[in-house]
Amino acid sequence: MKKTILVVDDFASIRDFVCETLQRKGYETLGASNGNEAFKVLTEKNDSINLVLTDYNMPDCTGFELLKKIKENPAVSKVPVVFLTTESNPDKMRSAKEAGLSAWIKKPYRSETFFAQIENAISNG
Repeated sequence: MKKTILVVDDFASIRDFVCETLQRKGYETLGASNGNEAFKVLTEKNDSINLVLTDYNMPDCTGFELLKKIKENPAVSKVPVVFLTTESNPDKMRSAKEAGLSAWIKKPYRSETFFAQIENAISNG
């Protein structure tokens, strides 16, 4: 059974690249261009999404706002959320961990680390 990852980034080129990278590893992917769109996709397909992989800094709804929306909604709160971002502010990292973030992957990332963290987040919810 293939795992499905919802990839959220406001840059289509980055989103497409990440989706292709994941598909080559055997994952199914869905894309969203911001947190609001991602939340809508997640609540509609929550039984088929295994992980949300999102950027932090996005217009309309940031990755952090998306994380809080997911964790506050009982229907989707169990879905692990991972940030893939250039953001490296320690206070933001701490707040995200406290809000229930599974992992924080810094761009540019090394692919072994990237896949290890994704696998780990999916396995441990």
